[in-house]
Amino acid sequence: MHRKNIRVHPLLKFYLDLSKTNHLHFGYWNEEDALTLENCQRAQERYTDYLIKFIPDGVKNVLDVGCGVGGNALKLQAHNYNVTGICPDPYQGELFKKNTKDQIPFFLTTLKDFETKQQFDLILMSESVQYVPCESSLRKISQLLRKDGYLLALDYFKKDNAKDLPKPSFLPLFSYYLEAAQKLGFKIIKRVDITKNILPTLDYGNEVFYNYIKPVLNCILTVLQVHVRPLYWLLTLFLKIRIKGKTIRQSIKNDIVPLKRETFERYLFYQVILMQKEREI
Repeated sequence: MHRKNIRVHPLLKFYLDLSKTNHLHFGYWNEEDALTLENCQRAQERYTDYLIKFIPDGVKNVLDVGCGVGGNALKLQAHNYNVTGICPDPYQGELFKKNTKDQIPFFLTTLKDFETKQQFDLILMSESVQYVPCESSLRKISQLLRKDGYLLALDYFKKDNAKDLPKPSFLPLFSYYLEAAQKLGFKIIKRVDITKNILPTLDYGNEVFYNYIKPVLNCILTVLQVHVRPLYWLLTLFLKIRIKGKTIRQSIKNDIVPLKRETFERYLFYQVILMQKEREI
């Protein structure tokens, strides 16, 4: 296993600490829902209920790729599925085991490095498509699926006009993802665009960031500037350091600041895709 891939994701840890939720995915909102933490948590629960409706009859064994802290896995287990979770984040892994009371098998690993003799009826990728290279991950998924097994992917994808959108790094063009899947032996069974239902999650994230998180960060910087000037200037210099062509300030901004609704609607859409493995590769 490549240990460099086993690490805590700082932004997701921050989100978990802030939200106190068992889910790390967008929510499925109703049109009338107000932008509150309680409604965001309800929308995330509704999202999991929604994805379960896509699971075909006859599925028993499910591999949850990028299982987070166990929200989806627990609901799948409650619906009598045998679930296995994998995730490369140690912090999320500890919470997964705590939340599931060690009753659901968990492996601290990437999809690429996951090894098992078991083959699964269905592989779930709930917002984990964006973290793995497209073709190599589809090949791995094919190996892990039984004959005629299913891949259920829920994530946001790039539209064809978003070829140069910088983040997330592995986020594929939707047209390319479908083409690669079909080339590697998958048949598209069903796909649904749920962009309008997940967009309020972005609206809520932006509201929290600009009304609470950003003012707190600015306050901390102001305190340093007024009371600890040497540390403030060291921090300013540190943020100007360039890594891979970007300043540390730019990298932090790209990771922390939520996408605006307008940017998402222009370049991305959120898809639910159910595919079936038709042949071995």
